[in-house]
Amino acid sequence: MAKITIAGDAVVVTSAMKLEDIKTVKKYRPDALVLRGGEDGKEPIFKLGVCAGAGSICKYGAEFGSETHDDEKKAVMTLICDCREGDIKEAVADTIGAYVLNLNKLEATLPGVLEEIAAEKEQIMSNISVAQ
Repeated sequence: MAKITIAGDAVVVTSAMKLEDIKTVKKYRPDALVLRGGEDGKEPIFKLGVCAGAGSICKYGAEFGSETHDDEKKAVMTLICDCREGDIKEAVADTIGAYVLNLNKLEATLPGVLEEIAAEKEQIMSNISVAQ
């Protein structure tokens, strides 16, 4: 589950996924980074990706641009909140809360996708030999 941390005017969204894992899914199963819904359950409603820079989140999706500085290397995005009045937590919840909920739904499906990718890669690698 993604976490939101507020420090001053910075709003940091930390993914439950490693940035490298998101890149792996993007490379081998890009369609798995799309949350679908709508009447028939086939309409793309939210997409996860990687980008250069600080990252972003909106109703269409989220992009992570960097990773945490600890050993976990979780994907992070850093946003700026310019609200000057009222409760900062309320403002952040109103601004990006629904988007983070979609991010959490999508991220919950990705560990299984990563396992499939690893198993398939292992199978492929076992069939490859290098001649001298």
